[in-house]
Amino acid sequence: MRKDYSHEITVGLPLAEAFPLFTPKGEEDWVPDWVPTYLRPETGETCEEMIFTTGEGDEKTFWTCLKWRPEEGHVRYFRLTPASRVAIVDVRCMPVGDAATRVTVGYEMQALTDAGRDYIAAMSDGDFASMIDQWPELISAAV
Repeated sequence: MRKDYSHEITVGLPLAEAFPLFTPKGEEDWVPDWVPTYLRPETGETCEEMIFTTGEGDEKTFWTCLKWRPEEGHVRYFRLTPASRVAIVDVRCMPVGDAATRVTVGYEMQALTDAGRDYIAAMSDGDFASMIDQWPELISAAV
């Protein structure tokens, strides 16, 4: 089973402040329970081919950065949750005037197991949008 999700939000920060929040280090400041373990580079600096993990047990997930284009407000990750699914995560940020940023978040998910099929089947487009719609509030509370 394969499914693509996409949703757009607006963050009340200029692009230069908003874009870094969508890196693994940046998400540490606003994503609840986000505790990456950085393997390469150990500093957690975002770069192409960086490697880090999140989660544990069946939800242990391995990540790498496929595309890092901060000058374009674009980052693309590959994530593998071996017990369940793979996904490509694409984040594109565009300025909206001087004080806001439009963020488009896309997930291309592919099930690897029955658990992955169940996970994808249980997430509607509306569920995905609701999850992403929480991000501006979480960011606002953190910054």
